[in-house]
Amino acid sequence: MEIRWLEDFIALARTRHFSRAADDQNVTQPTFSRRIKLLEEEMG
Repeated sequence: MEIRWLEDFIALARTRHFSRAADDQNVTQPTFSRRIKLLEEEMG
């Protein structure tokens, strides 16, 4: 698991919006969504 995935999750929880969270993390929305998916898969 990568720390940035957890940071992504925190950004998503804070903004409650994928696009805004992606902007906060300075990545595109598709990249952000992919990283959230990787976190979900890692956590089961």
